[in-house]
Amino acid sequence: MPNECEMADISIIALPPSRWQEARALRLEALQQEPTAFAGSYEEEQAFADEVWINRVTSAFARDGNLALYAEIEGKLAGIVGAVWSNRRKQRHVAEVYSFYVSPPARGQGLGMKLMTALLEELEARPLIEKVRLMVTSSHEAAIGLYQRMGFEIVGRAARELKVNGCDYDLYYMERRLASD
Repeated sequence: MPNECEMADISIIALPPSRWQEARALRLEALQQEPTAFAGSYEEEQAFADEVWINRVTSAFARDGNLALYAEIEGKLAGIVGAVWSNRRKQRHVAEVYSFYVSPPARGQGLGMKLMTALLEELEARPLIEKVRLMVTSSHEAAIGLYQRMGFEIVGRAARELKVNGCDYDLYYMERRLASD
């Protein structure tokens, strides 16, 4: 676990829409660095119009059914985690984590734990949300270990769910109950 001094320059923030280009750059980096971790591909998303990126960041900043938190180190984005939830009566108690990523130079400093902790705190503050779920590629052992330390359990497996460069990848479904009042 890093000491307090190593973590001093890390901030967890909701990104204002005016910084959408930084969000775009981080997402495209994530898709290039970890192509088996996301359903989207670099080729698809790099072609998105600016309006798509602006809408993504604006929606997450508004925190209405969608939330993205970014890790910032000395003013530079180094990680992201997001969650979505439904307002539909039968599913509004479940949030789903998406886009969890930490840049390689920032790994090993507890940044992923800090991002996930901040996200879970935000979700726990929403009285309707009782459960958080996510999907993770079964070969991503570091991510699985982090999720398990955060209280997530594997509840299912989807075989051959992703195909990247001609190779098939399985996904684990993981979930965690939030603290009840």
